[in-house]
Amino acid sequence: MKKLLIATLLVMATAAGAFAQSSQVKVIALMNKASWCPVCQDHAMAFMKNIAPMVMKNPEVKMVIYDLSNEQTRTSSLPMLESAGIKQFALENDATGRIYFIDARTKKLLSTVSIAQSDKDIMRAYKEALKKS
Repeated sequence: MKKLLIATLLVMATAAGAFAQSSQVKVIALMNKASWCPVCQDHAMAFMKNIAPMVMKNPEVKMVIYDLSNEQTRTSSLPMLESAGIKQFALENDATGRIYFIDARTKKLLSTVSIAQSDKDIMRAYKEALKKS
């Protein structure tokens, strides 16, 4: 059931990103996850339920998932990273269980947060990134 929910939300994130006009997007929210990551195992479901839907509804934000579970998932994540223009950033910043908020125009890091932090802390980092962009 958890895998189905995560897969559904990943598809929604991809679709939401595809519909967003690139001129509207101010922030790219990069979430690094892995099936073997203890932080992801403990906190990803809460993030996907409580925070991700709000992020995905905002036309100023494009959410991208980088799945670092294995070589196959890494490779399958690359086209999404490339289309967002953050492939190099993602390859250099591969800590799992983290969300990186990146300026969509400059591709510079605005803020970062662990998904282990409270919803309030994650929302604070998200809002901070939007203000900086």
